[in-house]
Amino acid sequence: MTQKIRVLIVDDFADTRESIAKLLYFERDIEVVGSAGDGQQATQLAKELRPDVILMDINMPGMDGIAATEAICAAVPECEVIMMSVQGEPDFLRRAMLAGAREYLVKPFTGDELAGSIRHVYELASDKRARLAAALKPAPAAPVAEPEPGTSGHMIALFCPKGGVGRTTVATNMAVALRTLTGKKVALVDCNLIFGDVAVMLNLPTNTTISDLIPNIRSLDKEALDRILVEHSSGVKVLLGPPRPELAELVTADHLRTILSQLKAHYDYVVVDTPPTFEDSVLGVLDLSDQILLLATLEMPAIKNVKLFLEVAEALHYPQEKLTLVLNRADSVGGILVGDIEQNIRFKISASIISAWQVMTTAVNQGVPVVISQPDSAVAKNLLEVARLVMTPADAAAVLERSSTTANGSRNAKAGRGLGKFRLSALTPFASRKGSN
Repeated sequence: MTQKIRVLIVDDFADTRESIAKLLYFERDIEVVGSAGDGQQATQLAKELRPDVILMDINMPGMDGIAATEAICAAVPECEVIMMSVQGEPDFLRRAMLAGAREYLVKPFTGDELAGSIRHVYELASDKRARLAAALKPAPAAPVAEPEPGTSGHMIALFCPKGGVGRTTVATNMAVALRTLTGKKVALVDCNLIFGDVAVMLNLPTNTTISDLIPNIRSLDKEALDRILVEHSSGVKVLLGPPRPELAELVTADHLRTILSQLKAHYDYVVVDTPPTFEDSVLGVLDLSDQILLLATLEMPAIKNVKLFLEVAEALHYPQEKLTLVLNRADSVGGILVGDIEQNIRFKISASIISAWQVMTTAVNQGVPVVISQPDSAVAKNLLEVARLVMTPADAAAVLERSSTTANGSRNAKAGRGLGKFRLSALTPFASRKGSN
């Protein structure tokens, strides 16, 4: 028989406790093991009963739900807390999450919402329970296996200080192309925490997001990441942005640095989609990145903002080789000449991507990257060239060698996996042309 999820209900109104218990009565995998009327009693019962999940009202006399949650998380770390409140304001949500709560339910809620939240929280905490159980076992006299060697991943941040230039489209296609061409481990992170679109672009469910990592950020490891990352059909592992805009403020710059550092330690490539701001969290991402792919379009506002960013990058002492300028929608009618742009911003454009409005719109609406849906299109080949541009030298050389072999009639199916009919021979050697005048 499957083990039931043991639940403790905490609310200062007896009628509310009884109503919640009734909502869970017919859930075969959930068992109410006790109830408490205040935070102090809840803390004591948590120590005695060791429930899996605690449903905690935020406002109670004496020790309120915030203080009780902090005390329980410290004394009984295996317990997960779901905060309940009639208030849905962001401030209450923030306080609850910072205290250690895993989820926040606004009253009134349905039985399905309550049971679904309990199961979700319980599933997310399974890795923590396993670690705690392992910690209670005596250490073996000698290690039974060699630890997996670490990976020093290559992190690329997609950035432009102006919105609407196609960062997310390029980021998703580039991540898929890197995975497909190299066969290496690739992670894609949506750092546009308020209005991120990576999930839409890749047609992915948002059951787990970056918000789920925050309560256990101090003990973050590969296992915890693996439970939250969503796998795309291409093999790219995706860390999605928060499901609601108000959850964005719970993810701080320090949180992002911790998460991205862990990803770099376990993935060969980490592609990060960033918002068009200079907030501390974004600057932290840019600092940590090995390469910044700066995206521009043939419009004066975009060019002006790119020029301003280049001045900021110089002030931050970013080395010139860290920056790669790519022109998106490079064939737009009425656009400024490429030579004029380079002369104005004193920086060379390393690659260009054509517009292909109809192809790209169809790919976005279908949630399938164009490098998969239309691999023979000119825009897909442009995006693949950009992916090759950000590869490590060793991987770029390996892809070029396979391309030459393909041109000689010996196709390597593994190298081309997921690209449909795209011919690797279409990739030509690309020499970086960036540099200041």
